[in-house]
Amino acid sequence: MRALALKLFPVFSERVVWALLAAIGTWIAADFGVSLNQSLALLFSVIVLLLWTINKSNGLIAALLVFMVKPLFVRIAYAIDKDLTGSGGFDLLGITPALLLAALVLWHSYLRISSGENILKGKSRILLVLFSGVAFLSIFNPSNSIILGFGGFERNVLPNMLVLLTASFVFTEIFDSKKFLKVLLVLGFASCVYGIGQYFAGLYPWEKDWVVDVAFAESESGWLTVGLRGVEFRLFSLFYNYMDFTFCNVLVFALAISFGTVLKGKWHRFRILYLISWGIVLILSLERTPMIMCALAVFTVYFLYSRKEKRKRIIWKTAVISVLFLISLSIAAPYLQQTGAQTLIRVAELSNPLAASSIEDRLIKNWGPTFETIAANPLGVGIGFGSQTRAKSIAERTSFYIEPHNELLQKTLETGVIGGILYLLLLVSVFKDSICLGHFGGRIRRLGIGFAAATIGFWVCGVVNVPFSGSSGLLYWAIAGVVLAQCESGLKSSQISANKIAQTADNSRS
Repeated sequence: MRALALKLFPVFSERVVWALLAAIGTWIAADFGVSLNQSLALLFSVIVLLLWTINKSNGLIAALLVFMVKPLFVRIAYAIDKDLTGSGGFDLLGITPALLLAALVLWHSYLRISSGENILKGKSRILLVLFSGVAFLSIFNPSNSIILGFGGFERNVLPNMLVLLTASFVFTEIFDSKKFLKVLLVLGFASCVYGIGQYFAGLYPWEKDWVVDVAFAESESGWLTVGLRGVEFRLFSLFYNYMDFTFCNVLVFALAISFGTVLKGKWHRFRILYLISWGIVLILSLERTPMIMCALAVFTVYFLYSRKEKRKRIIWKTAVISVLFLISLSIAAPYLQQTGAQTLIRVAELSNPLAASSIEDRLIKNWGPTFETIAANPLGVGIGFGSQTRAKSIAERTSFYIEPHNELLQKTLETGVIGGILYLLLLVSVFKDSICLGHFGGRIRRLGIGFAAATIGFWVCGVVNVPFSGSSGLLYWAIAGVVLAQCESGLKSSQISANKIAQTADNSRS
């Protein structure tokens, strides 16, 4: 009986703890009358933790979803709370998902280390931990505020990158990756529908009020709250120049194209529906970067799937289509520019990307100052909000926010030259994992090819933006963990099969 009790106690005690926490939280909410924002934070946290207790992969997926869709619920709660009480209250929901994910990542890593397991298996994990260590040290960089440093580390590294470690240990079955894809299709379709609705309805007044009240009225504390929230004003939408969920959809699009006919029945029809809705979003927004990323993803998927003799035809056909497109765009460019519509002018600039006004602006306003700051601070200036960094020494003189608009420059600016090199090596290592997975057969191969296609698009986007941060970054590093887990499982299975074949051959000879 005692042995049975000891065997059952860990599972029993863990669920009892979460049940007690839920009961205590509910009692506090009822007794003190917390806001809707705080009640949602408590509710979502309990749901995630209960799912995590029952099934680790379901719990991690739930945590990722809560992190990604929280901007929608934050703004809804803000509107309702302000209407009922006249005040939005403390934004617990904005901060909780990142902290919850960070806690799951650290707790799961601790459990594996305490059980004697080596969590630093493979280059990707080693590089990830090394970069995370450098990022942690940059918190204490005297050039930046230590409070903002902790906020940036909690927002950029703990949940957003170290999730790769947890995902690589949780998503070990191919069924988990297929389940993850279905969830992403639903999320992608919902965001497309929401974005299309916002496009026709216009920016909601209460969303605009929320940004003004939180970000600007509260000065530095408001900026810190937004930084911890991990969305940096990026709405749960695809327009108004906030591209966070757009990059997420590029990743979902690449996987949906790669998986092809693997999804059957209603899920196959839903995949087609998602692709159509995403196409509508691209047509309505006419944003250059996601269109280029999607085109690269399609090319990469078909190129990697094809045999060597067919790859040459794909290359020259793509080259011919690209040349015809550029010629047509060059002819139409003057007419597009005369319309005065900013989106059409930006599309017209694709006929000569190097001469685009956005590239010139980045050279002068973003990349130039960033290079100068890196040269003057080779050890970095400390982690900031994510897409903009305010070094304390620079701010005292100029009140100037440095916005690199380049993923690698951003990491190098924050963590120094060593951090930038480690980050570059990590990106290459993750890409190699996807190529390795693409060499296997069946469904597992489709995941590797789809992720490799998305990675190439993210690399190109990373030159002019920061797609590896925010919600899109969280999703990218989580899927990178899935790819790594599936790659290791595939290699292990191949090794076992090779050993069995060798053993059978030895037995037959003997």
